[in-house]
Amino acid sequence: MLTSLLLLAATAGLAGPSATQDPPIHIWYNSDGDFAYRDRAKVYARAAESGYVVVLRSDLNGRVRVLAPVDPKDDQHVDGGKKYELKGRGGREAFVAEDTAGQGIVLAAWSKTPFTFDRYVKDGRWDLNALSGQGAQTDDAEAHLMSIVDVMQAPGWHFDYDLAVYTVSAPPRYALAPYGYPYGWPGYWGYNGWWGYGPPFLSTRIFVPFGHVGFGGRFRR
Repeated sequence: MLTSLLLLAATAGLAGPSATQDPPIHIWYNSDGDFAYRDRAKVYARAAESGYVVVLRSDLNGRVRVLAPVDPKDDQHVDGGKKYELKGRGGREAFVAEDTAGQGIVLAAWSKTPFTFDRYVKDGRWDLNALSGQGAQTDDAEAHLMSIVDVMQAPGWHFDYDLAVYTVSAPPRYALAPYGYPYGWPGYWGYNGWWGYGPPFLSTRIFVPFGHVGFGGRFRR
């Protein structure tokens, strides 16, 4: 059993397709994949047959992270017909929606044989630079994730996959007026706080909120 996945009862949580209708691998989110900024995203997966699974996420900027297994040494095996919730390190949700606005994707790949991660591992951990590669410079995030899985796949075998898009609504942002306080407080670059913004009481800041961008969807080969 994957140490990075929490096995759920088939009737618990969000409903998925019936066992007789399951594709080789199915991936889905809570909230239909529509998240507000800094929401904690739950990701679910189910394979029709027992096998091996790797799950990758590409954010708005093309940065790639591995959602499962959490560590390269963790067991990739899943049991067929069972619903799993992907868990992050420490049992937390799969990821935090910290893209500023737009959409990202999660790709789950299933194979009858184990995946090989050597190309994307450094010092026993995922090599984030190798995973992202040129992903941040391409508009085809799906092709980039597919190319990673292709390298992980054992020669002579094939894999099945499911791809789910998620969208992130942007938080309010503030534009500075051309006078008054300098850009940011001492000790910070730009705005104040952790992934946040300066205090709203500054008279020299003009509130300029912008909203939801992008469209969700699910694609299957």
